[in-house]
Amino acid sequence: MATHRITISSKGQVIIPAELREKLGLEKGTAAAWSEENGRLVLTPITERLLDEIQGFLKPRPGEPSMFEEHFKDRERERERERNRR
Repeated sequence: MATHRITISSKGQVIIPAELREKLGLEKGTAAAWSEENGRLVLTPITERLLDEIQGFLKPRPGEPSMFEEHFKDRERERERERNRR
């Protein structure tokens, strides 16, 4: 793993070295998320590839309801409980 040295600007900005931008396919406007892991800052670009991986992870197994279907069922159960309280 290569290490790249950067400087944080007075506005808290960082510049990702061109080599890494090219390697990771980062272009102007690419969204990213920062997280802290054991005292280290981790930058995760939100790219089409990452979104595809997330969608694949959330995809239900054959015969199982989707997360969205379950959410709608939960909301309907909550509404029914509210109606029964009246």
